[in-house]
Amino acid sequence: MRDLLANPVLHRELFGRIRGRNAWLILTGYLTVIGAITLLIYAVFASSTRFNDPEASRSLGKAIFFTVMTAALIQVCFLSPSLTAGAIVGEKERQTYDLLLASLLSPGQIVIGKLISAIAFALLLIASSLPIAGLALIFGGVTGQEVLIGTVGLLATAISYATIGLFWSTVMRSTLAATVLAQGTVIAILLLVPFLFFVISLLIGAFNDLLSPWYIYTMGAFLCLHPFIALSMTAGALETGNGPWLWEIPSSVGNLWVPSPWLVYTAFAIVITVVCLWMAIYEVRSDETVG
Repeated sequence: MRDLLANPVLHRELFGRIRGRNAWLILTGYLTVIGAITLLIYAVFASSTRFNDPEASRSLGKAIFFTVMTAALIQVCFLSPSLTAGAIVGEKERQTYDLLLASLLSPGQIVIGKLISAIAFALLLIASSLPIAGLALIFGGVTGQEVLIGTVGLLATAISYATIGLFWSTVMRSTLAATVLAQGTVIAILLLVPFLFFVISLLIGAFNDLLSPWYIYTMGAFLCLHPFIALSMTAGALETGNGPWLWEIPSSVGNLWVPSPWLVYTAFAIVITVVCLWMAIYEVRSDETVG
């Protein structure tokens, strides 16, 4: 831990990112958008319902929470890979990459320092949105358990998508190309997962009868690659009385117990993080050997 905090790459990147003008502009814009959406939802409910109606208050709390979390997840999905897409390739463009490789820092220290500095800024964005999402607890309809699961989903998405951007940064020769491929990878995940699920389900006729255990486990795990689908399925499961760890699903052979979607998504995010981080370190080590 002490070696990590003493990483000079982390210090330089973190101080440069936080002290720059773009940091507070992004943070201000991020909170402005989420705050405006929350205020709009409150205004709509205030004009159409009575404040002494407990059911309306719970509906308002749910609307605020899910809207804020959705807006935060959208921004995290596209901002996290952008924060790391220029981390390594930017050093190449500034012609400081060889100097960085010639230092006493190992490839792992270089890559991890770049990654943590970007994740720290993403964590700042997530933490800044939590007080707004916490307003839902005042109105009711949302439990602390749901807030915690939503926060874990945001963190898992921020870290895994940041490592995707970092990997492309080690492979490409320009920041623009790395950013395009990082964003393209994220868009491919967000679009192809539901599209392929729908096509495969239609081809095998899964919408006509009770689902088989094979279909539930394989296609369910495939859907959990998508952060929005995994977290929304978790919210639906909690609404129907299922616990946060296991989910009971009817099938052709009876009810099956499967892990909650947010757990599966978090496991996939950890795997993506480890794989992309290992490949990024491998690419930097290869450059060091060639140099």
